[in-house]
Amino acid sequence: MNLKKNYYTIKEASEITGIKPYVIRYWEEKFKIIRPIRLESRHRRYTKNDIENILLIKELIYIKGYSITGVKNVLNAKTNESASDKTSKNSMLLKHINEEIKSIIKDLNTNH
Repeated sequence: MNLKKNYYTIKEASEITGIKPYVIRYWEEKFKIIRPIRLESRHRRYTKNDIENILLIKELIYIKGYSITGVKNVLNAKTNESASDKTSKNSMLLKHINEEIKSIIKDLNTNH
């Protein structure tokens, strides 16, 4: 999928995803990962990320046969998994930094 713009109207999002506008609005209520920007006029503007999330939900419901609750469970698991991955990466980075600092302190103490 090659999206060229930064923001899309609901009509454009509907055309790109093949999902009717009323279904997209319904999914916004059900799934917190679809969060279009609201203009002062209350019109929605969907980001590339929103469109990717609509396509993900479309696949889960229409291709894989998940229910609304099933999709929520999958999305929650992905969110928790990605938070856990970030925590693990941060922990490893902090451990590495700590080892580097200890090495620097050791070198400083040895040279004085």
